[in-house]
Amino acid sequence: MKKVIHEIIVIARTATYFAIVFLFMMVMKKLSLEDYNIEFTGVSQALIGALIMSKVILLLELVKPTPWVQRQPAVVYVMLRTFTYTLGVLVVVLLEKIYESRHKADGFGNIASYVFTHRDIYHVWANTLAVSASIFFFNAFAVVQRLLGKNGLAKLYFSVPLNTIKQIDFLAKKSSPQAN
Repeated sequence: MKKVIHEIIVIARTATYFAIVFLFMMVMKKLSLEDYNIEFTGVSQALIGALIMSKVILLLELVKPTPWVQRQPAVVYVMLRTFTYTLGVLVVVLLEKIYESRHKADGFGNIASYVFTHRDIYHVWANTLAVSASIFFFNAFAVVQRLLGKNGLAKLYFSVPLNTIKQIDFLAKKSSPQAN
């Protein structure tokens, strides 16, 4: 039961992050389209997308990095995870567009050609780039959270007053030969 509750909390936390990002993207799209008097509502898409994204990311977190990646600086891990997740997002979005376009072209080859030449392709690239940025920050903060320990990031931002934070080079202390 503890494991189930922990899983629900982790999914809720991750889904909340992506819900905020996707709702922000939705508001940006709505404001951009308002100039052209185009109505857009995507709250349900943003929330469902956040739930799906959080579950997929949590499943992919079960894939452990290779020994080579573990020996590299954290940025390599963050960039590889971000690239992998972004590639997955791009494939899913393109498959969705292909499915939506299936009645507009004859045959699969024509559908793929139609999707890549249709004006909606720019929305695919824009959404993929925005989601990629959100995935990058998610992965980067996961590394920082691992460094700071359980609830370390929350303690840093919500418990420690700004005037008590001093420039502490704890990374140098951790990586110094004396610490090892």
